[in-house]
Amino acid sequence: MRNEVAADVSGSVVQAGTVHGGIHLHANTGYPAVPAQLPASRPYFTDRSRELEMLGRLGDAAREQAAVIVISGVGGVGKTSLALAWLHRVVAGFADGQLFADLRGFSGGAPVTPGESLGRFLRALGVAPEAVPADLDEQAALFRTLTAGRRLIIMLDNAASAAQVRPLLPGHGPSVVAVTSRRRLPGLAVDGASFLPLDPLDETGAVQLLDRMLGSGRTAAEPQAVRSLTALCGRLPLALCTSAARLATRGHWRIERLVGELADERRRLAVLGEEDLSVQAVFDVTYRDLPPSAARLYRLMSVHPNGWFGLAAATAAAGTGAADAERDLDVLVDVNLVDADRDGRFRFHDLAHLHARSVAARPEHETERAEAFHRVVDHYLGMAVAADRAIIPGRWHLGRKYDEPPAVSFSGTPEAIAWVEGELPLLRDLVSDAHGRGLHHETWEMCEALWGVLTFRKHYAIWIETHEMGLASASALGDPVARARMLEALAFARLNLGEFREAERLARDALALERGAGHGDGVVTALECLGVAQLAQGDVPDATETFTRALEACRDVPGDAARHVAVMSRRLGEALVRDGRPGEGARRLREALAFFTGRGDDYHRARTLRTLSDALAADGRDAEAGAALDEAEEAGTRVGARHSLADIHVARARLAARRDDPAAERGHLERAAAVLDELGSYQAREIRERLSELGGP
Repeated sequence: MRNEVAADVSGSVVQAGTVHGGIHLHANTGYPAVPAQLPASRPYFTDRSRELEMLGRLGDAAREQAAVIVISGVGGVGKTSLALAWLHRVVAGFADGQLFADLRGFSGGAPVTPGESLGRFLRALGVAPEAVPADLDEQAALFRTLTAGRRLIIMLDNAASAAQVRPLLPGHGPSVVAVTSRRRLPGLAVDGASFLPLDPLDETGAVQLLDRMLGSGRTAAEPQAVRSLTALCGRLPLALCTSAARLATRGHWRIERLVGELADERRRLAVLGEEDLSVQAVFDVTYRDLPPSAARLYRLMSVHPNGWFGLAAATAAAGTGAADAERDLDVLVDVNLVDADRDGRFRFHDLAHLHARSVAARPEHETERAEAFHRVVDHYLGMAVAADRAIIPGRWHLGRKYDEPPAVSFSGTPEAIAWVEGELPLLRDLVSDAHGRGLHHETWEMCEALWGVLTFRKHYAIWIETHEMGLASASALGDPVARARMLEALAFARLNLGEFREAERLARDALALERGAGHGDGVVTALECLGVAQLAQGDVPDATETFTRALEACRDVPGDAARHVAVMSRRLGEALVRDGRPGEGARRLREALAFFTGRGDDYHRARTLRTLSDALAADGRDAEAGAALDEAEEAGTRVGARHSLADIHVARARLAARRDDPAAERGHLERAAAVLDELGSYQAREIRERLSELGGP
């Protein structure tokens, strides 16, 4: 039987559910009538104007029912600072008070239970301690009753889960609930929550934060060091505050001294630790709470050089199925160690990437880390080989993956070039890391797979950097054919840079290796490179002889000799035109053109037609030369061969000069110079000199 006991009551009487015994509520509980628990705003809060505007719009919804707003982000990104800055701006509109609870979701210990937080909230709202129900559901019901219709601010900081937050949501009415968490808490969507993922500061905001903490005089004295410091801190407010705290207590230090300490990736997280401001500890706690499979993927993806990756790369690193990798990525995204872009790619925060590397570097993880890197390299090598096949189809190869089915199908040359160019910094880093880890086969094979895009787009610095490592790896393997392949690629790079003598030297070294190994494909390619170097130096007779020898060597090629013949016919045709024999040259060029047209090879068609136009013009057939250039431009445009398109404009400029049309000549030269400048070609200088003669820029 229920035992309902009346008691002396001062203030409101509230009964929730079935209560055994009496409830005594007294207004004089030791708490103020209107709670004001919101902590002060952080003194160095900076920027975030865009986020504050978004929060303002979301908060405007709290006119009739509680607006629940979840601010999520990686540890140390400034979630609490942002929430406090916004809530203090709007506090005047919530006259019934403010409640605050640190839920300690990521504080190294056990999270606060909902019952603990509700007990504090109920007491703050005037419920006598002995009248707080013991049952969680009754506590939550009483809390909703007391908060219904009231204008309250409730801040729930550092939440671990939606389940921890849900009992703390107020009753119907115009309240605002701000939740901060390293997790995204999508479960609160059913409670009508809005979500604001918080990114690190932009560079301007990061510099402003350092200005405020160190003084603008100190930062203005070293602007470059300040920018470097913000980058090394990943523009993460916690890391910036830690750095500023070190500098503030060491007034004799220059900022560049701390930049020098942080430049060492192996020590950066340790340096970013000052008493209770420890970036390392922030990531340690988040990592500790990960499920085992997600923690493993976090470690394994640390081998990815630049921290940007897709599901396929994560699957390769994990060595599991795509569904398992996707599930673990969802966990890492949820705790904001990894961001997910709308294009399906994922990104480590810079410091999270360093933390993952530091964890993976522990001795017990050495084997799994090495295996994961090998799988990642193998994945990207397969992608690069597939792209190379689409960029220049039919070219001979050495790499093992060219004998396997393509890892992916590209719709054509432009799509393949776009993929490689988009990943080129990553592929360069993979070459460097693979070489450093002793994966010598993969190193030179990746270089070989980059040949197509480097030929088309002339990324000279990456070309030389990667292939010098490829050459070193081939030498370490004692593989003369692979070594010759790298020498040939380097020789063509030097040709493109106008370093003709060095190109000739590299070509002769490659030729000796290819002949010694009896490698027919390589002999033809080395002779081609040698002949181009000779032709570029004006040695037309020797170049003609070299290309003729290359044509003869095609007989010893075991595979696609017809393609070699077509390429060498084009080269020989160019030499014959330069030697004053345009008729003979045109015949060779037409033979090559027929082959490339039959193969659908627009890249070589464009180059052959471009040279054929010279032969036709030298024979006084300017109209036919112009028509050949029209065809060449169409073919070059289809495959995005920008260097070839620039050469076509140079040829059009020569035809315009023959017509005594300086305006047209200038226009074509300007278009050619713009492309060649962008590609870093030595030819741009010569064109600029001609433009000066014409009165151009």
